[in-house]
Amino acid sequence: MNDARPLAPCFIGSGTLTHPYDMARALETLESTDFVYEVDGVVIEAGEASLVKLMIDKSAATIIANGCIFLNIYSFRFLDFSTEDGVAVMRLYRDGATLELRGNPGRDAIAESENSGPAARLLKESPYGLEPFTIGEDEDDED
Repeated sequence: MNDARPLAPCFIGSGTLTHPYDMARALETLESTDFVYEVDGVVIEAGEASLVKLMIDKSAATIIANGCIFLNIYSFRFLDFSTEDGVAVMRLYRDGATLELRGNPGRDAIAESENSGPAARLLKESPYGLEPFTIGEDEDDED
């Protein structure tokens, strides 16, 4: 009797994700990050920013401005994630370019104590359905 159903992939600690909804679930674990954007191996921009909005939308751009990341999964082909020296590292790849996001848990703790809440709060209601979705600040969320 071999009627076992096929199993979905399971990633623990590190892996490569290609499905947009898997990428979104991994990325929504980040708040404050250090980022490096490289094109053809040349660093174009680096700095610190908070993940404010996470989207899966065929027409929206990924924007990093004023210390805020508005990240569209459809801007990238795949995501590699790992933990390096106890820090979550996510590398998003597009044709010839890489956006590396390196979690900064120490800065998250500072933001929480100063603002009585994280710098960027992500909605818990992301349906991951077939339609585009956005995860962003939720003023009513008190967790």
